[in-house]
Amino acid sequence: MHKIQSLVDKVGMDLTEYEDLIQLLDKLYIDARYPGDLGLLPYGKPTLEDAKEFYDFALDMFDRVRSILSIDETELRNANGRNQSTQS
Repeated sequence: MHKIQSLVDKVGMDLTEYEDLIQLLDKLYIDARYPGDLGLLPYGKPTLEDAKEFYDFALDMFDRVRSILSIDETELRNANGRNQSTQS
């Protein structure tokens, strides 16, 4: 699945406040995978402000999904620590 909006629709999350950003991220992903001549976004390469907005969106989505799946933040940190120690 290559579209964030398709994932949102599948899980039934109400993200109307992010509608424009989701469309922009979908465009960014498609162009990053299949780059055009003018850059990754319709107006060129993402700015630092774009990157911060995308990052904040990703953190919010991660927290919402973690909550939906009832995964405790502490549990997640502990699991991450175990994964890092097994990769060393």
